[in-house]
Amino acid sequence: MRIDSICRKSASKSEFKRVRFDLSESIHTPSHSGCYLLTNFDGDVIYIGQSNNLYRRMQEHLANPRMTARTRLGYASWFYYGLWEQGEIIRIESEMLFQYQMAEGQLPPLNRR
Repeated sequence: MRIDSICRKSASKSEFKRVRFDLSESIHTPSHSGCYLLTNFDGDVIYIGQSNNLYRRMQEHLANPRMTARTRLGYASWFYYGLWEQGEIIRIESEMLFQYQMAEGQLPPLNRR
């Protein structure tokens, strides 16, 4: 499932900003609560998440070999994030995960245990 398909339903794509999923680019990610998606270079969603500190979460993912490993859709290349208040992020993340699962019949590759 592409990022455009998920953003159309849960939140508009304009609410999301994009940075390269790379340590040198992580400084451009704010220390604010929000929802985020990891995608491959072409925009296929690999992971959906939420955090009360997006900067810290990106750092954690970059340090985690599982999150930087190749998936059936390729490597995570982009970190899309949207800023929302703490009370909204669980709902928005749940909506995006539900949409993905309804469309694909399973969770994104890196959301699976």
